[in-house]
Amino acid sequence: MSEHHMHGQLNNSSDQHLRSTHRDDTGSTTLLFGGQPSPLQSDTTEKVAQLGQAGEACLEIGDNAEPDVVTGTKWNAVQFVAAADLRAENATDKDPDSLYAWMVIFACLISLMLSIGINDAYGVYQQHYQLTEFPNATTAIISWIGTTQFLVMCVGGTFSGFLCEHFDTRVMSAVGAIVMGVALIAGSFCKSVQMLMLTQGLLYGIGASFPFVAGTSIPTQWFTKRRGLATGIALSGSGLGGMWMTSATQSLIDSVGRPWAMRVTGIVACVAVLAISPWMRVRLVPSKSEKIIDWSLLRDVRFNLFLGAVVFAVAAYFGPFYQIPSYSVVVLHKSANWGTNMDTLMNGLSVLGRLAVGFLADFTGPLNLFIINTVLAAASLLVLWVPFDSVGTLIAVDLLFGFAIGGIVSVIPVVAAQVFGLARLPSIIGLLFIGYFIGGLLGVPPMSALLDDVGHRTDYTSSIWYMAILPVCSLLFSIAMRFLLTRNLCTRV
Repeated sequence: MSEHHMHGQLNNSSDQHLRSTHRDDTGSTTLLFGGQPSPLQSDTTEKVAQLGQAGEACLEIGDNAEPDVVTGTKWNAVQFVAAADLRAENATDKDPDSLYAWMVIFACLISLMLSIGINDAYGVYQQHYQLTEFPNATTAIISWIGTTQFLVMCVGGTFSGFLCEHFDTRVMSAVGAIVMGVALIAGSFCKSVQMLMLTQGLLYGIGASFPFVAGTSIPTQWFTKRRGLATGIALSGSGLGGMWMTSATQSLIDSVGRPWAMRVTGIVACVAVLAISPWMRVRLVPSKSEKIIDWSLLRDVRFNLFLGAVVFAVAAYFGPFYQIPSYSVVVLHKSANWGTNMDTLMNGLSVLGRLAVGFLADFTGPLNLFIINTVLAAASLLVLWVPFDSVGTLIAVDLLFGFAIGGIVSVIPVVAAQVFGLARLPSIIGLLFIGYFIGGLLGVPPMSALLDDVGHRTDYTSSIWYMAILPVCSLLFSIAMRFLLTRNLCTRV
């Protein structure tokens, strides 16, 4: 089939190269973002609908179109990709791919380093609570403190994505910084699991949700040439934060006690996130929507498959981080510091995984790398951790799982932007946060319950099996999604 191109006319001439379409040799319709192809749907017809008085063009795929409530243009669920980006307006005169864009990336890195990095380091607190401060409390109850942190960040992230479209993201990030600091300082005075769940869990999650969602969604808007690399660098902040926060938290607990460890962490988080908030700004502002979540995405089968893959990937993420420290003490009879160092090692490898995937995503395709890393994560648990309980194999699990899971979480927003649209990424990620929430519920709580009820807090076998199944489920969903996009294994997706 002969190749043909269509270029949407954007509001700003610097964005003209963001979008074009063509058919590859397989007959798959391909959408290009910054020159990187993203197959949308094979064997479809292509139509052009005119949007707005400016005569902006968008791509309509499929024959069964429905009227769009905003423009009156007829288009179907697959076609929402184009309209959001083309109706977007520039929020700043700063150019993409510029020095300022890299400053934004650095700000996002620091933001994620402290918002999600502190949550990554919760395994140290769990080990302390479980073995020292609350020895009579069940593992499942203690794990709910860290789980509540993440779940509330997801719920808050859903709403903060909407708020970031209507209010200044710099202000939202600053507000989140203050709430994060207050939450941890308040938690330092708590003497019960229930009160820690309210402060260290609930209140911290509310505050961290704003810098978390901004740091996750902003990077893709500032780059058109090296979007995967830039996003990987920004998202490596969470791994960097988990790496140094894990060691720092253990050192603080050992030297000044758990209360002062939380106070110091709260002060550092508040000051640092406040300092970088002026650079936490969006580049594209989509047309205002009163919807908190873009539910139209759920009419697309491909997005539902992607959402399923994300749910199980997130469910698999926190289990090893939370359980390896105590596993090292209970099963391998190592010291608490040794278990903490294992978490530090895993966070360090996750940083390398994020950077590697960010670099490779621009060449091999983000969805392809999502699938590859999911295979590695599943193999590390099924092949190495399930059958063996030695120090050497646990180190191997740390290395392989840390690298793979870092790449998985780094490439999720890149897949979302590449396949489903760029300008409304905050709303898209708002819907993904619901998937993160479900994944959080499917992850650590069931693992901890299995450890309590089946393993009696000493046998981790059932819990490890459950952890190993989760990335396998994510793999099945992501393969199905890729199959719908294109059946050509050599296509860059």
